Amino acid sequence: MNYVELIKLITNGEWRNVESQEVCSFFWTEPDQSINIKFISGEKAGKTDSHKFVKLYLSKEQQEDCHALQFQSNLFTSEFSLESKDSHLFVSSKVFGDMELERLS
Repeated sequence: MNYVELIKLITNGEWRNVESQEVCSFFWTEPDQSINIKFISGEKAGKTDSHKFVKLYLSKEQQEDCHALQFQSNLFTSEFSLESKDSHLFVSSKVFGDMELERLS
């Protein structure tokens, strides 16, 4: 998949943390160039966190065959890894924390 398809997979639908069972979703906001998480259920329900003013770092090759995204701001990096549409999403981020997520139907 290319990076646009990967971003769409990550930002469409809901994800459940396999450890905590919290449900969340991700979305992008253009004005402040941020990737955001919204917690739908669990201990953090209703909370939203943002990694703002990020840039996506990918080589030309990675743009066409992409399974991982790295968003970086001046202070932090957020990495998302998804091998296929049906695999678990791995998040490693100083903003969002480290999570293994499964897609909800």
